[in-house]
Amino acid sequence: MPTTIRRAVPDDALAVAELFIAARATMTYLPKLHTDDDTRSHFAGVVRDKETWVAERQGDVVGFAVIDGGWLEHLYVHPSRFDSGTGEKLFAQVTGQHPQGFELWVFQKNAGARRFYERHGCALEKLTDGADNEEKEPDALYVWPGRQDDDTPKPAARLRARGTFAVKPTPLTSEESVSDPLLGRLAINKTFQGDLEATSRGQMLSAGTAVKDSAGYVAIEMVDGTLKGRKGTFALQHFGIMTRGSGELKVVIVPDSGTGELEGLEGALTIRIEDGKHLYDLEYGFEVKHA
Repeated sequence: MPTTIRRAVPDDALAVAELFIAARATMTYLPKLHTDDDTRSHFAGVVRDKETWVAERQGDVVGFAVIDGGWLEHLYVHPSRFDSGTGEKLFAQVTGQHPQGFELWVFQKNAGARRFYERHGCALEKLTDGADNEEKEPDALYVWPGRQDDDTPKPAARLRARGTFAVKPTPLTSEESVSDPLLGRLAINKTFQGDLEATSRGQMLSAGTAVKDSAGYVAIEMVDGTLKGRKGTFALQHFGIMTRGSGELKVVIVPDSGTGELEGLEGALTIRIEDGKHLYDLEYGFEVKHA
């Protein structure tokens, strides 16, 4: 039997509260500030007074969403229905009802929810230390930008990370079978600062030519650190060409290389050198998967 979405009625309040309690129990980093009875009483008022949608399957409430005053206040799925597509159905219902857009808060440690919203076109506005929420847990503000007049979704806002990096190249001995004065092999170690706080290690292969300022290189580096509060690793692949002083460089995230809270990461990195400083601009997103 398929999961259906409908507007909640007052009799759904208890089921919504029990689902919230079950879902929050999986978020072990949060303190429990209210009794279960207080939570049940709170959601009786929420369902009565606010726009609440429930996902129903075989007569059971398996997810819910609450939106009020331009804010998506809640979107929860029962733990038994994680990765089932239920969250996508609820989000589609809310965006269909509110094409003008809305804002929402997510705890920074809720990596799954952050990936979900970013995959569905929500843009990160800011990170906070959590001083203004009752849990005192660092959180993140996201914005869903809404739809255009023709009812087509607006292009998903790409996320950007900027900062500086330092690089330390170390020559490596060429393999005997490819020994050639025009071929080079380097170990590269980098330290990134800014939106990406990380280190990387990798190797570069280069080919010079008899013509000044014409060369090519390829490289792979593994990055390990934190991207706007999300920890994990990912690989970068470089393709560089220099034609008599005119250069082209493409640096992309290797598909499916993201781990930890960076699972599903995709994008490309641009490098500039200004006043002797190495600058990076990473444009990225997360691949869509069912939630």
